[in-house]
Amino acid sequence: MTDREQVLSFAQGVNPAFLPRPQGALAAIAVGNRHPEISLPAAFEAFRILLKKTGLNLASTVQLSATREMTTDEALAARDGEDPVAAGHTRVSIRHLYQAGLRAAVQAGWRDGYNAEADHFIVTGSNSNEIARSVEASKEAIRHAAGYTKFTTDTSRLFILEADSRHPAAWSDSAVEEKFASLFSSSERAWTLEQFARRVTVGNAAYDFTRGEVRRLAVTFGQSLKLNEELFDFIRQTKSGAPFDFEPSIDEAETLTTPKELYFYMHWLKLRGRPAQLVPPNLGFKKRQAYPVAMESSLEAGVGLRDYVHHKMWPELEPRVTNTFGGKPLDELTHRVRELADVARHFDSTLSIHSGSGKQAQVLESIGRATARRVNYKISGELQLQLFDVLSEQPAGSPWLQLYHRMVERCNQFASRGAFGAESELAAKYVEMGRRSYLGDSSRGRVDGNLFLVFWLGNVVGSRDLQSPDGDRRFFKEKLDELPPDLVSEVRKRNTAYIVWLAERLTV
Repeated sequence: MTDREQVLSFAQGVNPAFLPRPQGALAAIAVGNRHPEISLPAAFEAFRILLKKTGLNLASTVQLSATREMTTDEALAARDGEDPVAAGHTRVSIRHLYQAGLRAAVQAGWRDGYNAEADHFIVTGSNSNEIARSVEASKEAIRHAAGYTKFTTDTSRLFILEADSRHPAAWSDSAVEEKFASLFSSSERAWTLEQFARRVTVGNAAYDFTRGEVRRLAVTFGQSLKLNEELFDFIRQTKSGAPFDFEPSIDEAETLTTPKELYFYMHWLKLRGRPAQLVPPNLGFKKRQAYPVAMESSLEAGVGLRDYVHHKMWPELEPRVTNTFGGKPLDELTHRVRELADVARHFDSTLSIHSGSGKQAQVLESIGRATARRVNYKISGELQLQLFDVLSEQPAGSPWLQLYHRMVERCNQFASRGAFGAESELAAKYVEMGRRSYLGDSSRGRVDGNLFLVFWLGNVVGSRDLQSPDGDRRFFKEKLDELPPDLVSEVRKRNTAYIVWLAERLTV
């Protein structure tokens, strides 16, 4: 029996106070752990500091995407590391993370409860056969995640965006009505129009849903919602009726989530007996990047909103900020988050913010105010970036600095092959700008760094160190697991400080 298995046996059979628990309506900082043996102890230390300072238990310390960052043990064993975007690039399995979380809780003596989240069970595919295979893969991952207490499903790739009037080639009303008839039976169509085509009051706001609008929403989200019902039922079956938090993700959509969309999605699931305890909208956040605070880009303000929205299906954002909020992106964001938080609260749910790493203090404080501090805030990449920061700061000649530079070179090599899709071309651009290996100032959202590496360098952890001068071609992850105690201590110190800083901004 391994050490992790012994800890699991102890927690289940001797002291269940160390087991995770559902979060429900509690606020939390959901901390992703791409290097769990390093960052989990730091996370528990941060939550202990926060509990003593504020009396709030914000602990949600075990979190990674179950079908992106992680995968099953069997799939991980078969991974050769030559595809940096394949599931499992952290080289952490679903069961490994759960057991590592238990071990860290026991070592920390943490008996106050924490959430363990299997994040983003992603369903994708371009046809029914591909989607069916993806659903089965997600169900297998759910089986591996049976001990987790929160499940985030991601069926956003099944959204039919042409039904959204913001789409550049949006369907006509007649085309939407035709699709509505083909997707739903007559009884389903009647039920949908009866339940949603009305005025609803949420907090101080009232929303009118016309029949045409309801048809567009049903066509856009219907397939996704029905699949979420299926996944909810499978999670409940896998957990043998034990309580869990359900979080259907909307944040990966191509469009910004409106309050009416969020209401439609939440109300549908509640009416059909699969209520969501947490819900993540698309706020326009980009992973590990700052949110614009000005309209124009500058050295002082960073990327401006006009450049930020380039190539995004967010046509309403720039004119809304300009015309309604006096050209102040943060004022508009605060207003939008407040409306969405009101909708979530209407369903006794909590707004969940994804892609939270790298956001500035003023953004965090505005979210805290807009949600009345009832928020689930997710981070992941920043903790790993702090590990890379420590490596990059080692003295010339250090084997750990050399390891870091080999990871950077490996990432650029993958980009030269187009491994990261359209973003691959950014690698050479940042090298030309003189930002070859610099990840930027974390206190400013890293806007001055190599944003290609900020986003993609972590994926290289699951590839092999082919250029190691001593011929040791093990995975980079295996080598990072051998960091000396002084470097581990420095990474944990930064991780703990960041989590505390972030939570204090959100709960001010």
